[in-house]
Amino acid sequence: MSQTSLSMSDKPKCIIVTGRPGSGKTTLARKLAEQLWMPIISRDAIKEGYVNTYGIKHDQLPPDTNRMVSNLFFEIVNQHLAGKISVVIEAAFQYQVWEPRIGQIQELGHPFIIVCSIDELVAAKRHLQRGLENPRREFFHGDKRVVIYKETGMLPPPGSYSAPDFAVPTVKVSTAGEYTPCIDDIANMIQPSDA
Repeated sequence: MSQTSLSMSDKPKCIIVTGRPGSGKTTLARKLAEQLWMPIISRDAIKEGYVNTYGIKHDQLPPDTNRMVSNLFFEIVNQHLAGKISVVIEAAFQYQVWEPRIGQIQELGHPFIIVCSIDELVAAKRHLQRGLENPRREFFHGDKRVVIYKETGMLPPPGSYSAPDFAVPTVKVSTAGEYTPCIDDIANMIQPSDA
């Protein structure tokens, strides 16, 4: 289908980049958003803005902060899709968080899920290293892995992760080194070059 034959009633694309903490979601999402010429919506970035407003550590905020920020994330995503804006979104949510939301995303847009795939121990080490390299992350995110490591000197074991598994186009991308499939191939799956 050529670009000129598309009508304004066509649904926007919603590229969902997800995976366990430390799996490389943010970096992949940014590169893909640039390649596809789409805005990016990051759940972590929204949380950082929220924490910034109050100026106190993440752990000192009300206990429902994460739930509230996640709800806002999905509201923003749905606003974009309702406005016919294709987006790349990224969050470390597990299946049970995506499951009640995927229906509305499908109503408003065409979802395409990218699951960042990496050995769970490598992801845990990456996640810890990121927190140690930038101590401000603990202020904004309250990363428990970093806190435990600072207290014990030991890397906590990786937590379980249940990837989203829905009847929508999905691709697993190895993020252990060079992306497999590569960014160009992923972009072409989403937006074929002959479109």
